[in-house]
Amino acid sequence: MDMINVLSDDIICHILSFLPLSEATSTSVLSKRWRYLFAYRTNLHLDDQEVGGGQSFIDFVDRVLSASGNFHMRKISIKCLKSIDAGHVTRWMTDVLKHGVLHLDIDVSPNKRILVPLEMFTCKTLVELKLSEGFDALIPDDVSLPSLKTLCLTEVYAFEKLISACRVLEELFISGRSWQSRKCCSTLSSLTLKKLTIILCNRLLEYLDLGLDTPNLAYVEYSDKFPKDCPYPYVHLPSLIELELRDNFHSANSNPTNLIKGLRNVETLELSGASTCLVFHYFREAIPVLSKLSRLSITVDSFYYRWEYLPILLEKSPHLQTLVLKGPNYDRQYEQEFGHSCPVKVLKITEYGGKSGELELMKHLLKKLSCLELVKVLVYAINDEEKSRITKDLLMVPKPSSCKIQIKFCENTK
Repeated sequence: MDMINVLSDDIICHILSFLPLSEATSTSVLSKRWRYLFAYRTNLHLDDQEVGGGQSFIDFVDRVLSASGNFHMRKISIKCLKSIDAGHVTRWMTDVLKHGVLHLDIDVSPNKRILVPLEMFTCKTLVELKLSEGFDALIPDDVSLPSLKTLCLTEVYAFEKLISACRVLEELFISGRSWQSRKCCSTLSSLTLKKLTIILCNRLLEYLDLGLDTPNLAYVEYSDKFPKDCPYPYVHLPSLIELELRDNFHSANSNPTNLIKGLRNVETLELSGASTCLVFHYFREAIPVLSKLSRLSITVDSFYYRWEYLPILLEKSPHLQTLVLKGPNYDRQYEQEFGHSCPVKVLKITEYGGKSGELELMKHLLKKLSCLELVKVLVYAINDEEKSRITKDLLMVPKPSSCKIQIKFCENTK
């Protein structure tokens, strides 16, 4: 113990930071000097799964935040799976701002809505702010987040005002419904935004039009109902590299025409769900020439998937190199011609089960995609006999002379 005591407080704190916080706190009883050293760590992780939930977790967080005083911390994470009083969380959020925190991540299950303290939206040091469901964000007029690069929110009002105050924002994650209510934004405008994720907004709401003025946006994941009554009044996505669309329902009045037209520079496109792909079929006239698209990935969620839109996308993709089909694949016996000028060289098929409909689709694709050089098939088979049958069927499929087929079997079944 004497050997450790000759070390400086900084070194002792560094050593303690390698211990789980619940263990490091036990050193506080060693002496008066050690009473608060456990709390002086640049990265603070508080988790009810480690220290217990309920009042014991509340007391623990209070003790740590109090013991750390105004010690500057780089990252603070608070996670609580069990129900917790919203008032405690609001108080903790006010306390952590005293530490000059750069990264704040709070994931809790409150007993009611948590009001984000107004001071949070004038914090000069925050680089990353992640709040789980259950938080209400009322944006003050003097909002200013000059260092914020990553923002994750679910319920926010005056959204347009908030984004305009984040001058260096690079990554935005929004989920929930309030950001799209009639009192919220109609245009997402940012010169610095590079990655955007929109997930799981309430499809029962009447949506406003949504404009996208994001000249440097490169990566987008969009899983939501398309806005109603207005065809995206403004879409500016000149730097878009990768787009993932999942479960994008559209009503009789929705019109994603401008959004589809804005995809002309995308390099990687991932479509998931039958409803998403139907949008491209119904609005096929809006599909621009995708001159930069090199990889197209399609996730199928039904054996009765409608493939009519695929020839249209292939026709509009003159430099497509890789086509990936995930999920159950089944040929619906459509007769559209495609592939004669499509340069796809690599075809990847997953969850192949060797059913007659799947084999027919494989034959159809290998016949039409005349430039194929490699076909990769991930096969689900339950025994050696099935593996042998599927392998024989696949190797017998007519294919371009230069094309090779690679078959890999998966242990799991569908």
